[in-house]
This record gives sequence, structure tokens and C-alpha cells, in this order.
Amino acid sequence: MLEEMVRRLDVVDTSILLQHEEIVPKNLKRLKEAMFNIGQMVDPIIMDEKEHVVLDGNHRMTVLKDMECPHAAVQPVDYEDPKIELGTWYPCSRTFEVGQFQGAGVEMEKVDFNAGMDALNESRAAFMLGKKNGQGKEAWLLSPGKYSTIKELLEAQKAVVDSTGVSTNPDVTYVADDFGDTILNDGLSALYRRAYTKKEVVERAKSGVPFPPKSTRHLIPNRVVRLNMKLGWLFENKDEARRLMLEMLKNRVYSGNVRRYPEPVIVIY
Repeated sequence: MLEEMVRRLDVVDTSILLQHEEIVPKNLKRLKEAMFNIGQMVDPIIMDEKEHVVLDGNHRMTVLKDMECPHAAVQPVDYEDPKIELGTWYPCSRTFEVGQFQGAGVEMEKVDFNAGMDALNESRAAFMLGKKNGQGKEAWLLSPGKYSTIKELLEAQKAVVDSTGVSTNPDVTYVADDFGDTILNDGLSALYRRAYTKKEVVERAKSGVPFPPKSTRHLIPNRVVRLNMKLGWLFENKDEARRLMLEMLKNRVYSGNVRRYPEPVIVIY
């Protein structure tokens, strides 16, 4: 177990980490306060080992950079591994109505639900509004067209959420894309959108222009959680920070404080 933990974790220069998704200011403030109060980096940053793109932990990375911390605890992964899956999040609300979008001047096209999902995956609409009625699912493409670049698609999505108030609506929540049917069955309406590709994530990060918040959802097998790396250790030189991390892991493994869950788990924070 110890050898596997050591193989999965590392300490790297914070400066090499590339952000692929924008942060949410209120979430950043809350995380910064939490990290300062406990003096620890609870979870390691998940990093593409080849391009140094932060796949999970953009807020943690930003806190470290804001405090001018020279090093970060990371879990490097092979992003090309097919076991690492990439999805997205759907903005959802009980208040989404067709008239809300029509009144804001958003072009709409009613479609069959499955045909609409195909259109999204082919970048032929910014979003698809999905609702449930007594007969089944209803769907409308929002801002239909052919978007040949990510920039064009993101601009169209931003125009929709800004003009309709979705971006500031306190009733809007974000639900994982694999809960699509559950969303509608629970009486919510959803703005469906296509998931991006790994290549697009890397290109966006390397360009220095990250995606909007909640654009991507990474499923990382064997993710390490609750590392609890002391922030002070990350201000040491890299070799010393690694040594301190290894010593901590040894103590926790030998004390029986490390457990692997082979099944999906639900964590309550």
C-alpha cells in the first residue's frame, strides 16, 4: 500500500501548473479561509503528468499561487488513459420556462430529445432546454447553428446565460451529466450541453484562456483524498517536502489509516 501511495503522489513546482477552468470567487474565498485555518492542503491536485494541466483542484492551485507557495502536492495521472473519463455539468432549475428564453430573444427550435442531444454533440446548438411533461420529454435547441470552434460555442453559451439571467439566478444548481434522466424526473428543467474533449481541455489550458466554471467533470479512478499535507512543508525545498510527505504516509499506512474503496462512494463534507 505504501509503495502504491508513493507512486501516485508527488511534489512539484506550483509555477508549472496550468489552469483549465475558471474559479468561482466565493468558492475560492471559502477554500482559502479553510486552508489557512487548518494549515493543510487536504486533497492533492490532480495533474496531467505530461502537460501539467490541473484536471481537478483549480481552486487549490489558485490558493497556493495567491499565497506564493512554491510547491504543490499533486497526483500525476496519464490523461490519455481511457479509464479517466470527461463529462460536464448541466445548469438546472425549477424556474426555467420556454418564455424566459423567448422573451430574452434567444433563438429556439423544438426538437426530438434524442435528436437534440445529437445536435449538441455535433456543436449545432449552444444548449438544449429539456423538460418533462405528461407524455415524456420536451426539448428545444437554444441558439441553433454550426459552431466550428470552441470559442464560438462558448460565446454563444455565454450570450444565453447572460441574457436570460441564468448566470445570476440563485435557483440554478449544477448537476452531473450522468444524472440527466433523474433531473427531469425530479421536476427540474435542464440546460443540456456537450462535453468537451481531453484535447480541447489541454489546448484551452495551454492557451491561457480557461473554460468557464463548471464546464468539465473529471472521473479519476483511484483518486487520493484526505492527504492532509501541511502547508508549511510546501514552503520547504522540494526534496524536503517529499521526504516529509513520505514520512507522514509511512506513519498513516502502518497505523492502518489508509483505505482503498473499490466501489463508488458518496462523501459528506
